[in-house]
Amino acid sequence: MTRRAPHKRLLEAWGLLSRGWKATVTFVLGLGAVLGFVFHPPWAGGSSSKSSSDTPTTASETCPGVVDGRIKELTIDPQPIPLAAYWQLHPASRPQNPSPGRGRTLGRIVRFRFEASNYRAKPLTVSWWVVSPRGVPVREPNLRDQLASSITPGSCKTTKATRDFWAELPPRVGRYRVQIELDAGVEQLDLARTKLFTVASSQG
Repeated sequence: MTRRAPHKRLLEAWGLLSRGWKATVTFVLGLGAVLGFVFHPPWAGGSSSKSSSDTPTTASETCPGVVDGRIKELTIDPQPIPLAAYWQLHPASRPQNPSPGRGRTLGRIVRFRFEASNYRAKPLTVSWWVVSPRGVPVREPNLRDQLASSITPGSCKTTKATRDFWAELPPRVGRYRVQIELDAGVEQLDLARTKLFTVASSQG
């Protein structure tokens, strides 16, 4: 009966141990890959990928509500006043070098309020012009479309503003309205007209 040399027994034991260690490592790595595939599939994106909430959005997409713009409480003063009187009420509206006699021109003060929701970072403008009772624009040199107000909301919350402007009277006798329009860029939000007023004498 032969006996194995001590060094052979050590080699066999080391071989078994090394094969067991490699099998254990292989099993652990395989299990980790399976679990990673199940709980973090490639199509779901990892921590380095940005989710939809991290992606920059436009101003309109960041506002959750429905966009809306309204003109309210539109009125026109019953009595005309010279433009110079309006300049005294609103000094910032006076041009640096008005033409001679411009301050004596008669017009009426139009007042209005507007509200706009979910128009963050969009310029809102109000333009006005004089129209006939049927809504036809009056074509006169000094009665072209005018900018009455402009504001750019800084948030999605409802923006409210009260404004007034001086509207020059047409030079001819007749009945007229002042029409104003609320716009967001090229998008018309609302349109309103004052009640009829009368120009009783020529302004020429």
